[in-house]
Amino acid sequence: MDGILYQSVLVLNAGMIPIDICTVRKAILDILREIAVPINLSRQVIRSPSISLPVPSVIAHINYNRIPRRDISLNKFNIMQRDDQTCAYCRKRFPLSELTIDHIIPRSRWKKTMGDKSAFAFNSWENMVTACNKCNFQKGNRLLSELGWNLSRPPARPAWLPQLYISRQRAEKMGWLDYCGFNVKLMEAPVSPSLRN
Repeated sequence: MDGILYQSVLVLNAGMIPIDICTVRKAILDILREIAVPINLSRQVIRSPSISLPVPSVIAHINYNRIPRRDISLNKFNIMQRDDQTCAYCRKRFPLSELTIDHIIPRSRWKKTMGDKSAFAFNSWENMVTACNKCNFQKGNRLLSELGWNLSRPPARPAWLPQLYISRQRAEKMGWLDYCGFNVKLMEAPVSPSLRN
């Protein structure tokens, strides 16, 4: 039974918009406290001597209708999502495992190129793009102008990113596909926790 308690449950707000993923244990506690209601039940059941509870796979909060505000942190995963897993140089889409992050202006050229009074920092949304391994290796520490390369659009901090990233395979297995709306990005490959942080 312990294994069941730590399985994942999709959490919706009162407007039926996905806002989180929690454990079965937390979902059942929220249901018993009347904070949430079950929306979709799995075939599993938790039994004790006095009670038998169906295991929810999706719950909805009763009174919480907002989408939690999420800070968009500068990290590898978020840069790759901003760029839609597309290399900024060859403009081809790749799986996450074949992508890297490239500094448009390399560290070795930063001071000479940007001086002391740059409008943005070396490690910033404006100086980092998604690149495939081949293009990143080919670019090395050169500037785009030296290679005759250009960007299709200038990189910038995204105004918005999805609330949740879920692999399509997991969403299908858990029965979540019908609930994955605008603020859920379904990924073709499993989403590695190390890429999210």
